[in-house]
Amino acid sequence: MQVVAFNKTGPIDVLSLQEAPMPVPAGQDVLVKIESVGLNRADSLYREGRYFIKPFGDAGGAGEVQNVPSRVGFEGAGTVVEAPANSDFSRGDKVGITPLQFDVKQQGCLAQYGVYPASCLVRTPAGIDADIAGGIWMPYLTAWGGLVTDGGLDANTAAGKVVVITAASSSVGTAAIQLAVKLGATVIATTTSDQKMAELSRYGAHHVVNMKTDDYVARIREITSGGGTDLVFDAVAGPGMRYLVQGAARGSKIIVQGMLDRRPMEIHAGVLMKRLLTLKGFTLDLLLENTVEFQKAVAGLTAMFEKQEILPVIAQKFSMAQFAEAFALLESNKHTGKIIINPWGSE
Repeated sequence: MQVVAFNKTGPIDVLSLQEAPMPVPAGQDVLVKIESVGLNRADSLYREGRYFIKPFGDAGGAGEVQNVPSRVGFEGAGTVVEAPANSDFSRGDKVGITPLQFDVKQQGCLAQYGVYPASCLVRTPAGIDADIAGGIWMPYLTAWGGLVTDGGLDANTAAGKVVVITAASSSVGTAAIQLAVKLGATVIATTTSDQKMAELSRYGAHHVVNMKTDDYVARIREITSGGGTDLVFDAVAGPGMRYLVQGAARGSKIIVQGMLDRRPMEIHAGVLMKRLLTLKGFTLDLLLENTVEFQKAVAGLTAMFEKQEILPVIAQKFSMAQFAEAFALLESNKHTGKIIINPWGSE
């Protein structure tokens, strides 16, 4: 079978299409024919050796690497080929492979087949086509974890709340817009592109702020009649955090789920104290490790998908042979929504 893998960290050209032996399931593992893979910024950071999960080990500190090659691909979806007799899954079931719950080095989803623990599989919602299903769980679970689990947003509390989604053209951003709107909040999306402003409005944002050309704090005060924002779901961090703080209402929350700007944040502690703000970091593994909250998220999102109340925004689909083009688009930041690779199909 074919996989995309790499033998050393670096830019896109360290990746190659390689032949690998057909995986054989053992114990409670499930063999899945992978039909779609969602690309994430984590895939690029992992390939560069800058992600918190490292692709290789060091051999005795000598600079040599172990466990090569490494596969890549943090999420995917496909069809069950083989499952244990006592499994919750059977041959022919459509399943998603949820991220961060398997060894990406050996089981990365950018491949034609993979073997995965049953615990990291979820049923693909009815109505989600196989050729895009591999791109739904990373963004929508991240959005749910930040907005609902940590942010406290739900259908009973969202009415009248103002939610800001920063860097909103990403797959997580578009998922968060849809989820917050579905729950009943007023959504303000931010971007740095005039072109993306219209796209974000089309995907449900009530207001869009261009962080390059607009005065964010002035626009927030205008939109909220001076009241400020109730919840910010931030993917940027960096010095610009001070503007998010300035625009936040007393007692509100800022959930940080990314650091596109790796410079230090500029926040005066006195402002947080005086205005009783909650500033909290979020990573998806916190939700995945909480069985009760994870099941709530999957059930809630599945119901919304099946009613078509939320639908993934797909930027572009690529074949496996076009993996380099797919990564180039991902790293250009010129797309809106999710980039998908189909291991068995064409673009």
